[in-house]
This record gives sequence, C-alpha cells and structure tokens, in this order.
Amino acid sequence: MIAIESLSVTVVLVAIAVIFFRIYAKYKLNYWKRRGVESLPADLIFGNFKDAVLFRSAPGWHLGQLYKQARQDAPYVGFYIFHKPCLLLRDPEIIKQIMIRDFENFSDRHFAGSNQKDSIGMKNLFGLKNPAWKYLRSKITPTLTRGKLRQMFPLMTEVGNPMMGFLKSQPADKNDIRVVDAQELSYKYTTDLIASVALGTKMDSFNYPNAEFSAAVTEFFHGFKRMVALVTVFFMPELVELLGSRMLFNSSFVRKVFWDAMENREKSGQKRGDFIDSLVQLKHGEQNPDYKFEGDNLLYQSGTFFSGFESSSTCGSFTLMELANNMECQERARQDINKAIDKHGWTYEAFNEMKYLDQAIAEGLRLHPPVSTIDRYTRQNYQIPGTDIILEKGTPIYISLYGLQEDPKYFDEPEVYNPDRFAEGVPVPDAYIPFGTGPRMCVGMKVGQLHAKVVLAFLLRDYVIWQEEKDKSVLDPRSTFTAAANGINLHFKKIVK
Repeated sequence: MIAIESLSVTVVLVAIAVIFFRIYAKYKLNYWKRRGVESLPADLIFGNFKDAVLFRSAPGWHLGQLYKQARQDAPYVGFYIFHKPCLLLRDPEIIKQIMIRDFENFSDRHFAGSNQKDSIGMKNLFGLKNPAWKYLRSKITPTLTRGKLRQMFPLMTEVGNPMMGFLKSQPADKNDIRVVDAQELSYKYTTDLIASVALGTKMDSFNYPNAEFSAAVTEFFHGFKRMVALVTVFFMPELVELLGSRMLFNSSFVRKVFWDAMENREKSGQKRGDFIDSLVQLKHGEQNPDYKFEGDNLLYQSGTFFSGFESSSTCGSFTLMELANNMECQERARQDINKAIDKHGWTYEAFNEMKYLDQAIAEGLRLHPPVSTIDRYTRQNYQIPGTDIILEKGTPIYISLYGLQEDPKYFDEPEVYNPDRFAEGVPVPDAYIPFGTGPRMCVGMKVGQLHAKVVLAFLLRDYVIWQEEKDKSVLDPRSTFTAAANGINLHFKKIVK
C-alpha cells in the first residue's frame, strides 16, 4: 500500500513538473510574438535548433533552412536556440544598417560569450571584443598588405611541391587515373602552410603525416571535440563560460612550436617573410593597454591563420569540386592559369592576372561559404529603424550565408554554378558577403584568396579533374564550418604536355 501511494505521489509530481515546464517553455517561446516580431514555430525543448543540436544536419546549413522557412519578404525572423531568442536577418539593407551604419552597437560577436576564455581560436581578430578588437585590427591589418602577401607567396608555392609529389605517388589505374580526396589533400597542404606562415616552421604532412604537429592539426580539422566546441561557441556560448576552455582546441604542441620559432627569430634576427616576422616587430613596438603584444597574446594571433587558412582550404576544395562537375568552367580556369604563368612564371604578378580563376572562386564561395554564419549581439537596446521593435541588450543576431547567397531574389538560378556572375562589369548583389561586411569583415580576405588560387593553379595546370555521381559529397552534420562528411573524392588524370 505504501509503495502504491509513493508511486502515486511520484506520478503526480512528474505530471506537475511537466505542466509547469510546458507553461514555462510556451512563455519563453512566445518572446518574439510579445515583441511584435514574426517568428518560426518552435519545439518546446530545442526551439528551432533540434536537428543541429543533435548533429542531424550541419548547424550552418540548418540556419540556412530556417532562412528559407521564413516568409519570402520577411526582413528578419525570430527563432530560438533551446529557449534563447535570436534574430535572423534576411534583408541586405537591414544587414548594412546593423553591420555598417550602426556598427558601434553591433561591433562584438556573440561568438564565445561575454567572458572569453583563453584560447588560440578566440582571443584574436576572429573572436575578440571591443575595445581590444579595434586596436588589434589596426595593428594586424598592416601585416597583410599587398607587400606582405608578395613576401608570403614563395612560402605558398614551396608547400605546393610536396603536394604534387604526393598526388603523383597515389595509385593509378591502367588509364593513369587517380581517385583522391581533394578535401584531405587541401587539409594537408594547409597544415604545412600554417606551420610555415603562422609558426615559422617547415613541416611535411604529405610524407610524414604522423609527425606530432601534423597529428595535432589533423585533430584541429577533424576532431569531434572541436566540432562540438564550435557549435557551442557559435550558438550556445553560455556553455563555454560555464565549462571553460576544456571544450576548446588543445594548443599545447602548437604553443611549443610557436615559442621555439619566436625565440630563434629574435636571436638570429633573420627575416623569412612570414607572420612571425610581423609578431617580432609588434612585440618590440609601442604597446597599448587595450591589448599588449606579449605572452600568450602573441600566440593567439597565430590562431587567426588557423581559422583563416582552414576557411581558404575549404574554399579551394569546394571550388575544385564545382569545377570537376562543370568541365567548361574548368577548362576556362585552366586556360586562365596557363596564360598567366606562361607570361610571368610562378610569380605574384601571374596570380594577380588570373581573373577567371577569381570568378570561379567567388562563385564557389557563394555556393559553399566556409564560415556560413555571421553572428553579432546588441551591446545596448536597439530600435530597428522604421519600426517600433526594440532589440534588448544582449540579443544574438545571426546572418545565414546559405540563406542569402542561395536566395532567388538576389541570384538567378541560385543552385547553378556560374562564375560569370562575377565577370567584370556585372553588378554583385549586396546579399553576397562571404567575407562578412562592415568594419569587422575578414581582414585576411586577400591572403585567403591567394591560398586558394595557388592550390587550384597547381592542380588544374597538371590534371583534368572530374567527379563521378557515386562520389557526390554531402555536408558533415557535425561541423559548424563547411566540410564534406565523406570527403571530396575526385578523379585526376595527368595532362600530357
């Protein structure tokens, strides 16, 4: 009898708890309606982010689906991550208003929360908040000028040689056709490029993939722990504040390589044309209390290149995939590359002349934005111009590039790969913002484009490349950044010259 009564009490308590949760959840999920903002129907527990939280769909792509679920002419739409109200911007004019004209109120990313933990991926231009961000930007921008890129260019081509040797060594069939994962090929190149440019050290991930540095960066690109961390810092940064840096990338080995390079460079006084040269100069220059170039603050700047080169690696491999499926575009890109190199050799000037390759990459970025989500948060209460709607301080703001850049309002036949959208004289819609927009747009845009062009030039100059239907790539549902779950398997056939 006592057991039955105890069970009855438990059932009643559970029922009461469920009722109270439903009342609480419905109230929280009514936030946007109470404020007069159109919103999407939400799950009582997960809000609008269930498939992304459970890794059923890639989080960035999922946000693009929310964009497409909204009413076609809605300038913005409210949605929820669990019960947290967020705003998704859909109108390029509103985006310009917030990201450019009212930048001071939206200068900080929602990324990583308010109390950022020490991290190689956060305490740099990508994640830092004002006023430190503004000062840091003023010091890092001069390290990425045209002159600096010209100095980095030989380092980029040097890393390409072992890549081509590795590709040539891969098993081929009787017709000399190799099937290679272009995404993994690009990651290996990028690992060595990060070592060379950001850490001042030569590595060879193609011939020594199990070396400690290569293994550490492979974990950076592929590790499930990092993928979980990225979903968290982009969409649920409160958890980072709660759990701390245990969720983030383990930079212990990178730290050792970096400080060895800094010490050797300072002692020798040699110049190599890499980012370490710039950091040595910043370390010994005048300091500002907002952000001092000392201790780990120097190391964190190398993290800019980890994230930046990862993005340009993705850009290169997905653009190659599109060219592999559009042979006419591939041949035009090859002719563009050959013409420039035959005229100038493997020089920085040659790559400046590859205009069609620029178009091919721009269209690759439209369809496959490496960082497909732009995030901000309101520093103070903000009234959306021309409306009575007030965004409360701390409200997360998101922009989906998968949504904007595949919107038929702005791009004819948006699913079609067409580099001629970016031909000279053709107006580019304001909805095209693969590098962000406003004062906080990507500072490394030029170095990233050059990285992608170098990889594509190496491969397209020597190989005809295509993709079979059975090898079509799908997005990795675990990855916040754009990545192929099963790799990008392409067929390579050597061009006989």
